[in-house]
Amino acid sequence: MKVTAILSALAAVTLVSAGTFHDLEGIVDSKDIVANKFIIEYHDGITHNAARNALNARKVDYKVRNEYDIFNGAAISVNSKHDGRAIASLPGVKNVWPITLHSIPTVQKNTAKATDPEAVSLHHMTGVDIVHRKLKLTGKGVKVGIIDTGVDYKHPAFAAKGAKEGCFSRYGKDCRVKYGWDFVGDAYTGGNEPKPDSDPMDCQGHGSHVAGIVGGDARNITGAYVPPQPWVGVAPEVTLGAYRVFGCNGNSGTDVLLAAMEKAFNDGMNIINMSLGGGSSYKGNPTAALGDKLAKMGLTLIASAGNDGSEGVWMVGNTGLGDDSTSVASFTNAYGRFYTLGYAGGNYAYNPASNFGKVIDLPASATLVPLFDKNGALVDGCDAAQYTGIDVKGKVVLGLGDYTRCGSGARATIAKNAGAAGLLTATTPVGMTNIGGIEGFPMASIENLAGEALLAAYKKNAANTISWSKNPSDVMIEGGGTVSDFSSYGLDGDLRSKPDIGGPGGNILSTYPLAKSGYAVLSGTSMSSPYVAGSQALFYEGKKNGPRGLETRKIFKNTATLTKPWKGKNLVSAAKQGAGLINVMNALSTSATITPDHIDLLDTVNFRKTQKITIKNFGKKTETYTLSHTAAEALNSYYDGKGYPNPAIKFEEDFATVAFSQSKVKIPAGKSATITLTFAEPKAGDAKQFPIYSGYVIATPATEGSVAVHIPYTGLKGDVSQVPMMDVQRGYPKLSKVVGSSIVPVPAGKTWDFSRETAVVLYRLGSHSPDFSASVYDDKNTFKGYLATTNGPAYGFAGRQKNIKDGQIVQAGYVWDGEVFASKNSTAPVALPSGTYSIVVAAQKKFTKGAYPADFEVYTIPNVKW
Repeated sequence: MKVTAILSALAAVTLVSAGTFHDLEGIVDSKDIVANKFIIEYHDGITHNAARNALNARKVDYKVRNEYDIFNGAAISVNSKHDGRAIASLPGVKNVWPITLHSIPTVQKNTAKATDPEAVSLHHMTGVDIVHRKLKLTGKGVKVGIIDTGVDYKHPAFAAKGAKEGCFSRYGKDCRVKYGWDFVGDAYTGGNEPKPDSDPMDCQGHGSHVAGIVGGDARNITGAYVPPQPWVGVAPEVTLGAYRVFGCNGNSGTDVLLAAMEKAFNDGMNIINMSLGGGSSYKGNPTAALGDKLAKMGLTLIASAGNDGSEGVWMVGNTGLGDDSTSVASFTNAYGRFYTLGYAGGNYAYNPASNFGKVIDLPASATLVPLFDKNGALVDGCDAAQYTGIDVKGKVVLGLGDYTRCGSGARATIAKNAGAAGLLTATTPVGMTNIGGIEGFPMASIENLAGEALLAAYKKNAANTISWSKNPSDVMIEGGGTVSDFSSYGLDGDLRSKPDIGGPGGNILSTYPLAKSGYAVLSGTSMSSPYVAGSQALFYEGKKNGPRGLETRKIFKNTATLTKPWKGKNLVSAAKQGAGLINVMNALSTSATITPDHIDLLDTVNFRKTQKITIKNFGKKTETYTLSHTAAEALNSYYDGKGYPNPAIKFEEDFATVAFSQSKVKIPAGKSATITLTFAEPKAGDAKQFPIYSGYVIATPATEGSVAVHIPYTGLKGDVSQVPMMDVQRGYPKLSKVVGSSIVPVPAGKTWDFSRETAVVLYRLGSHSPDFSASVYDDKNTFKGYLATTNGPAYGFAGRQKNIKDGQIVQAGYVWDGEVFASKNSTAPVALPSGTYSIVVAAQKKFTKGAYPADFEVYTIPNVKW
């Protein structure tokens, strides 16, 4: 883990606290917090001039990076020794955040180039195909802003309808990319200064792919850029705005994102899409705050929920956490285009390892050798001993694709050293995955059911040989049509129901920059978010004078398609699929809504037992609705007794019950009725393991063919204030030493020389904390102050960290040079005299008042000397 030590110092001035500083250390990686740069939000009525005067009056040496009107604030660079808390203490300041860096989410790039739109179920899954065919809706007249890496506006898929050629001039008459701005320039990485210009050309690809999902049209392209297969985006006549916030490499700062959001609104965008990467925490971040303001002014913000499904609960992304924003989960396309292998009469798709990087073409004489235990079950191939007594020379090994013990490279090396010709790993639990492998060695991921079928066929006849296809073909994907494994789980730090809804995001064919082949198949919530944005464009066109903003989100959530896991019997948790897979035809056809669009029951201690819902009938005749309830699978990440959530979630039948004040209700046209719901927590499930339960309340109209409407609810069984905060089983928190760009352990009782050494207090947060701090106590157990870090005193709300990245345990740390802030109101750090001290790391438990130490999880690093 790289750590950059930036010594923190403050001006020794006395300031009266007026605002809140949000210390984001722990919410995002420390390397993604930009030193000495801040976002300021003013109180209502405070002008930019008044804020500048306040800064000048306190002799803050600063430079304005951006000023925001709707957000009512500014981004500044500070050259003096004032930190974020000093800025927050200025009169008129409401909130201050460090500027943080946002990434383009990592997406899965398939080996396939395309899938036939007549064979895939992409638009069929969502009713968009019917909307196109029967209602002739195309998004015409609706404006969608893409805040991303830019858009290749010259791509012929973005040409206006009827244009004889592609869109070869920026914002020209034949171009549907009519608006845009480059906020950063090609060379911007997030670590240097942006150089804006008027040309939002995409040099990465992500934004072009996103824009194509919203409104690309590759059905009638001729010439040099004919697609591998014809396809059409969700809203093929939508007007696009390209707002480039990433350079050709690197990340983007929060200050840039806010500027792009305001520009999109001022350009008249109806919808903005933000497929951005970020951590998981609370809704108190500047993009969420601005998003809610824009939503109240009529603009719709759609954001990706994140691709951290392998991390377990509490991982839904920050960008869409605003109350009025829409956080979008991903559903996997039902079909994909893959190369296949043939064995014993069956054909099975495979995904080659990236370090092999090509179609597998082994001799037709190659046979299969599974690695299995004494019970006949596949093993992972992580130990060379598993090959003992097995002849694998020139043969293809089949192993279990469980990567919790070792990576694909290690397995490939073991298999190659044993003489194997290749290696297949059967993914768990479903689908295929991306694996690295090693260079020059044929290795591929296959689906779980494919692995079972190969193993069963081998046991019947070990002499079967393997054939390898020369060309890709359309195959139904295991787990297709339901929520993607990679899609992140909620809930957020306040036990709020996020994500909101889902869209197709797995195996999506769309545009790519012409300089990079023109087309690509990618997977991620980056892809599902623009699908929902395009769907809203169709809705807005179809309902010209109809609902907008939050009302539209409610309609989409009310009418979504509820799904089960692949071959599962219970509905997918609302903390995974939200209200379900978007169904545009249902949304346009419904004559009823349910308010609110979700219910947060919280935990056992704060249980909101009684809830009211309002059903509105905006149809043309009286309708009778039957009320019912369907429970979804519960999520348990704490079944192993450890303090860190287990990424392998245990799915349980912990079902709540719902009683209705009336089971049927008759509502005249244009009228509403209110129903009282009485919830009871699940009887099943261990409250000490904090299972997250959920389900759906459904109102079904009596008229045959009418659309039923529903809302999700979520809750947590147990006392959320007892959810473990820190990963102590692995020895965290602990004190280590920064050496260059590395972190090295130190012996207990080490005597520090902070004039020459830099320490780091390492920790791992498994859940969100309202207040996370690191402080120093002397040998008499007297509080001496909070650690002085890059961003000021080491305290503030914090978010859950990931578990493992690139095979390594994820950890965060407070970089420390030995100084402390004597209190939360101190404006300058001080050095403590030589002696023996203790470092106390404390995480406030959720839903507590913050009384110390009763409401905190507290751990002590003793015997720290200097």
